[in-house]
Amino acid sequence: MTGVILFTGRYFKIWKSKNSVVMKNILVLTDFSKNAEEAAELGATLSSKLNTNLLLFNTCATNAMVPFVAEPWMMDEVIWGDDDSRDNLNRLASQLKQFVGQLNAKAYKPLIYCDNGEGKLGAIVPEIICRKNIELIIMGARKDDQNEDDLFGSDLNSVIQISSRPILVVESKINLNLLNKVIFATNFDKSDMLAIHYLVKLGELLNFELEIVHINHPDKTAASSGQEIILIEQVTSLNYPKVTYHEIKGNNIVENIMRIYKDSGAGLLAMVHHQHSFIMRLLHRSTTKMMLNNQQIPLMIFPSKMK
Repeated sequence: MTGVILFTGRYFKIWKSKNSVVMKNILVLTDFSKNAEEAAELGATLSSKLNTNLLLFNTCATNAMVPFVAEPWMMDEVIWGDDDSRDNLNRLASQLKQFVGQLNAKAYKPLIYCDNGEGKLGAIVPEIICRKNIELIIMGARKDDQNEDDLFGSDLNSVIQISSRPILVVESKINLNLLNKVIFATNFDKSDMLAIHYLVKLGELLNFELEIVHINHPDKTAASSGQEIILIEQVTSLNYPKVTYHEIKGNNIVENIMRIYKDSGAGLLAMVHHQHSFIMRLLHRSTTKMMLNNQQIPLMIFPSKMK
């Protein structure tokens, strides 16, 4: 794990260096809905605290061709166009600049950039991550995007599948000054350590307690128990004083995660998205699916392709 520790340290170094040559950016994917605008405001606050800049991105539609009998038919009215996208991005950027101007005089004032493009988010986001040096992705929750086969909705799922950066999904404003605890649900897969490193570094900056909720697989073997001990030792070696542990086992695992989240006063739930993992199978249960789809809780998702 030494290589991961070194890599994670480099990953966060930019947050504390105002004079770095290459600044990182927080990417806000916006559709200009109320949720998306509140997500953008959260992005501006995080950018100030993490010493990054902010990139607002919108996917826009141009004149669409749709099939009609045997001939293509051009829609008479464009639902969303490039000019509209640019106008709305400029409007949102102006609002955020005023918001940033009201931050503490000693706080870092992030630069705000705007960009747009055509196509599916799943195809666009990887190029943005590479070209714009993205640190974190923020999205507003969409309640009208609830495909029965998708836990998170099609837009978010497409971003999760291709992203190499964490994704923060919010429904409403998060007061970072009141964020005193983050719950990280894990079955102690060894790849979860990168997410734990990320949350520890974030906790050092935002001063929150990290509660690691260990979901005990009913078929746990002696080998997996040994891996669990190794991972706990690695977490302990991080010397972060605000780490606590909680173990869940039995038949009501999903309900217990949500109970712990609510009873602890946590402000954020985090997890790693492994497509066919034990946790993801649990979270497809109807009650939790409804809660996550409606985004009653802020959710940070670490994609399996995270770097």
